[in-house]
Amino acid sequence: SIDVSDPVAAALKAWRAERAAADQVPAYVVMWDQHLVGIAARRPTTKRELAGCPGIGPARLETYGDAILEVIRGAVGS
Repeated sequence: SIDVSDPVAAALKAWRAERAAADQVPAYVVMWDQHLVGIAARRPTTKRELAGCPGIGPARLETYGDAILEVIRGAVGS
């Protein structure tokens, strides 16, 4: 499960919920919890770093990459 005390993990979970609702799909279709946790732990700052995270293949990188990096930037306050 997602540790919502981690601001990055909490922000990613909120983003996933919004994206899933917008796309009219279940949240797990956007990304699994374990992948959000892994991204939050690594805190990638570039698409190359994000591509190295489990669960991020070419399609997800293309579809969600910029949004995920923006969410991380916002959550860490940079």
